Amino acid sequence: MTTIDPRQSLTAAVRSEAAAFRARSGRQPAASPGAAAPSLQSIVAQRVQALAADDPQRKQKAVRIFLESALLQELGSALAHDPAFSDLVDAVHGQMRGDAQLAVAVDQLGELLLSA
Repeated sequence: MTTIDPRQSLTAAVRSEAAAFRARSGRQPAASPGAAAPSLQSIVAQRVQALAADDPQRKQKAVRIFLESALLQELGSALAHDPAFSDLVDAVHGQMRGDAQLAVAVDQLGELLLSA
């Protein structure tokens, strides 16, 4: 049986949310990262590894790190300094948890991120 990587479905959902955000805000898509730019995977891995092993919120924080990184990759890193960025991440995370299929993928992603 073939399994679907939860990162794929969540990345697609993040891209969809990012497109909706761009449409509402009039922002243009972020420029493609250059060869010297670190990959989304390496950024997420470094930040997840820095989480305390005994943190009871570790899985949720790992997923949030993934969402933040994916949104910044889609919308541009300058958005990280926007005071409303945290609210955007919360809204995307909330919508994903509210969808039954995405909620399962979010949980699987958290497990995957912590196992790496």
